Amino acid sequence: MAVTGITGMRHNQRALDEFEAGVMPEIARVLELAEKVAQLAAVAPSIADADAHSPSRDDQILVRTLLGEIRRLSGDLPTQAGTRLEASAMLDGIDRDLTSLLALSTERRGLQAVLREHRSALDSVGDRMFHDRALVSREGPTLQAIWGTLVAAHLADEDLQLGRNEADCEALWLHAESTGEARRLPQLAQELRRLTDGDLGVFQLRRRLLRAERSLNTVVQLTRSHATQLGARAGAYVSELRNVSTQRRDAVRAAVSSGTSALLLVSVLSVLAAFISTMYGRRVLRELQSMTRVMTRLADGDVAQPTPAIGRPDEIGELARAFQVFRDHLLEKQRLSQGLQSQGRLLESVFHSMNDGLSVYDAKGQLIVWNQKFATLLPFPPGMLACGPMVNDLNAALPEGARWQAVSEETAARVGPKRIAASAELQLPDGTVLDILSHPMPDGGWVAVCRDLTARRVMELQLRQSQRMEVLGQLTGGVAHDFNNFLSAILGNLELLHQKLNHDARLGGMAARAHKAAESAAGLSRRLLVFARRQPLAVEQVVVGDMLAEMQDLIEYSVGTGIEVRIDEGEAGLSVQADRGQLENAILNLALNSAEAMSGGGTLGIAVEAVADSEQVMPQGDAVVIRVSDTGRGMPAHVQARVLEPFFTTKAPGQGTGLGLSIVDGFVRQCGGALRLSSIEGQGTVAELWLPASRAVAPMREPKLVVKTPDARVLVVEDDDSVRATARDLFEDLGATVHEASSQAQALACMRSDGPFDLVLSDVMLGTQGDGVTLYHELMREWPGQAIALTSGMPPEVHAQREDWPEGVSFVQKPFSRQTLAVLLDEVVSEVVAD
Repeated sequence: MAVTGITGMRHNQRALDEFEAGVMPEIARVLELAEKVAQLAAVAPSIADADAHSPSRDDQILVRTLLGEIRRLSGDLPTQAGTRLEASAMLDGIDRDLTSLLALSTERRGLQAVLREHRSALDSVGDRMFHDRALVSREGPTLQAIWGTLVAAHLADEDLQLGRNEADCEALWLHAESTGEARRLPQLAQELRRLTDGDLGVFQLRRRLLRAERSLNTVVQLTRSHATQLGARAGAYVSELRNVSTQRRDAVRAAVSSGTSALLLVSVLSVLAAFISTMYGRRVLRELQSMTRVMTRLADGDVAQPTPAIGRPDEIGELARAFQVFRDHLLEKQRLSQGLQSQGRLLESVFHSMNDGLSVYDAKGQLIVWNQKFATLLPFPPGMLACGPMVNDLNAALPEGARWQAVSEETAARVGPKRIAASAELQLPDGTVLDILSHPMPDGGWVAVCRDLTARRVMELQLRQSQRMEVLGQLTGGVAHDFNNFLSAILGNLELLHQKLNHDARLGGMAARAHKAAESAAGLSRRLLVFARRQPLAVEQVVVGDMLAEMQDLIEYSVGTGIEVRIDEGEAGLSVQADRGQLENAILNLALNSAEAMSGGGTLGIAVEAVADSEQVMPQGDAVVIRVSDTGRGMPAHVQARVLEPFFTTKAPGQGTGLGLSIVDGFVRQCGGALRLSSIEGQGTVAELWLPASRAVAPMREPKLVVKTPDARVLVVEDDDSVRATARDLFEDLGATVHEASSQAQALACMRSDGPFDLVLSDVMLGTQGDGVTLYHELMREWPGQAIALTSGMPPEVHAQREDWPEGVSFVQKPFSRQTLAVLLDEVVSEVVAD
């Protein structure tokens, strides 16, 4: 009986040993392999997030250790387990991912190091700019704005923001070059240009850094994906091992039953021994069954059941403790899996909420995935994206008239013989401009980002137009300034000649006609200064007929030789209260619009009419109507409905801003009037300016002639020889003694040798010979009581924008006359006598 019982128990023990030796180590190795891969996926983000320095030594050691243990565990797996888990292919993918991760991390650290050097350089430039802030604010405000744009670009975290900063920087550089700031501050401009341009500029480096960070995120997600796949395969394989466990349990039951039967056969000899043996066998069986039930529930997701018999010192206890290790590993795997799923949902939410269109293509060029913004920006036919088309089919499905422009030479991917450019612009027939940026993926294929640039292109066009208008204004103002210098010499000498030719009526008349023509030229110069916004604008009483008579030559020149200009001045004395410069610009604007509508020639008519009752057009009262008509092509009804809208234009891109008529309309409304337009297609257009009539005022009395001022001493400081000689002759004709100086240095030397004088008349702009305002301050420091007057071809309001412009200084506008200088000299002598 003892031999039979011992034999049965040993048979049970061998069955248990085979179960433990055959199943549990294999389960433990599979779970350990999944755990190591999950740990490797968890370390990948810390490697990717190493910004300033290389990954820590602990992370590197951990990665090498995990890779070695993963390869060891995969080599120890049975052939069946290795085939099911595809461990070799998974390890190859993880090796590729880690290699890409380390390379991208190294690239990002290098870019960050260069950007830190650029930031240090920007900080150094900023310190120097702050130290020399007065000089920089005066000589290079645009360079200061460029520095701020570079600092903003250094901190940009989106390609859109970076592109805006780059466009702003390019516009500022154009302005700095046009205004000469780069020449005035060459060292500062050179340092900022080095930080702006080229592959090592702030914009290119920041763009490459953003691209590297996106690639790093992609590789991290691929690593986590490998870990998730291996976990899923490990779970499936453990389920199969559970079936094997069930079979082994049945075998153990059979062995126990066999042992029980054998003991029952000899129970006659010893009931007590048989009873003890049976109870022991049943106890072992119950614990095994309990452990099996816990394993079954754990496999079904129930993790709340405790592990039984964990404290037993025998083989059952060892089996229970091994099962406890298995249970702990499974819980850890579930926690990691839940974290990966949460991150996956977050990435999906970000993908579909992006403001830019995003699409992903495989290595064959087939569309894999896209977000809603991509389908909205690109006008594909309905259902085109549902089947995942090829990139060639997508290009063929674009609407007719769509054009690819600004295609870069850099290649992101290749589909057969065709290449996918890294960046390109797509112009759609409706005027929409899309920017397509493509980035390659590590495993083949590419990711394309689509951005709408339409609004940005419109703003750039408006900026260029504004810059052209500003340059034209500067050129016009400069021409008018130089023209006033010429007129100063002409008018002054004509006045002197007119006095000499009083005895000769014929020559005196010729001089008078020349003087009148020169005064008309001075009026034209004033109008040019108004156009250039260099003349102060103020409301005054304007006699419309006289104004149109003076403008006729300017209008005829502006509209061209192929157009006949007819001006009807209407009743004499019709006048309005308005800013003359703005009114002239409004009429000239309407005349230019009419000229553009008569490209083949025609007639331009400008007429003035008094209207007694204007209640239907403007508030009740008398009105003056200025009517501009043409015989051009006219406007269709839909254009007339929008012609006064700001920025609306029928001209080609780059040829107009659409602001002309809206500015005229705003000016007329400010004057209390109205702008009316009527047009018939093919017959011409009529534009009417309705303005409130103004009562005529008595003509101004002629200023009294000023007698000569003998014994007055005058110093004339002027760099233009002809203007200086004319001023000298005019002063001498008034009885004054004149000293001349052509530069600031000569003026100071003359003051020290022959001064002080009764009057010092100095030009504001002495060219390379000095500056009149600076001379004024030096004279006031050394000779506080010296009478000083400044003169210029530009109005005083322009010079008053300078910080050092003296308040209350006497000012003479060029071109000046004998009467103007006589009044100035008389005031100075009167003040001296009063003192």
